[in-house]
Amino acid sequence: MLLRPLQFPVLQLPVLLRWLLVLAALLLFDTPGWGQQNLFNIPAGDLTPKSKFFLQKQVNVLSTQDLESKTHVVYGLGHGWEAGLNVVNVKLNLRREAELVASNQHDRRAPMQPLVQATAQKFFFLSNNLKTSVGTQVGTTPVRAVGASRLTHFTYNTWVLEPRHHLKFVAGPYLSDWGTVGAGSQAGLLLGLEVPLTKDLLMMADAVTGTNASGVSVLGINYLLTQRVQLCLGAMLPNPRSGNSAGIVLELNLLGYDDDENPPPTL
Repeated sequence: MLLRPLQFPVLQLPVLLRWLLVLAALLLFDTPGWGQQNLFNIPAGDLTPKSKFFLQKQVNVLSTQDLESKTHVVYGLGHGWEAGLNVVNVKLNLRREAELVASNQHDRRAPMQPLVQATAQKFFFLSNNLKTSVGTQVGTTPVRAVGASRLTHFTYNTWVLEPRHHLKFVAGPYLSDWGTVGAGSQAGLLLGLEVPLTKDLLMMADAVTGTNASGVSVLGINYLLTQRVQLCLGAMLPNPRSGNSAGIVLELNLLGYDDDENPPPTL
């Protein structure tokens, strides 16, 4: 028998109090595990050094009443491997008569919400400037107790051309299912770009093709506050016929190593 997903009570609260609860949910409920480095929405093609970590916190502002939270943390295992856990599809609703945190386990029109996925990624370095990786994210939505639950996945292959540090082109296919991306196309392309504008400012852009819930493009900037702290801001545009909303992307990257510690390897 399938178990009921987590249920959150309908709260009749002032808007300010609901915003405070949102902040608490972002910091406490969406606690990070280990995942893969991203630009905005696609894998960045960066290998986390052995025994080091990378944390990324992203909040998509879809309206004054709708937010989406994503958290990724990466741990380097060495020999081209990294592994971890993503916490994504955390939908926050600030309307007075709605659940603060949305949950979905069975409705195939939308992805599972919230979604916790274990991840693994293996890199292959073909030259000083060219590498490829194969990765997968497998998980499910939390339930009240241990029992039957559907697993969902997002599997991908990226190719990364990086002529120099922070000048990067990323492309590759992906394959998924409704639990991760919802209704619509369940295969497509991942496309990404990173270009240095100044010493401390990068332009970033990425896109997930398809008509599913992940089908959006983001164009923005990455400010390198320090060698270990990055602040990102982007504009998110939905793909045609995807039914997604436009929005603003806010992102914080925390590195457990200096940004210049991970240059392309010398073969």
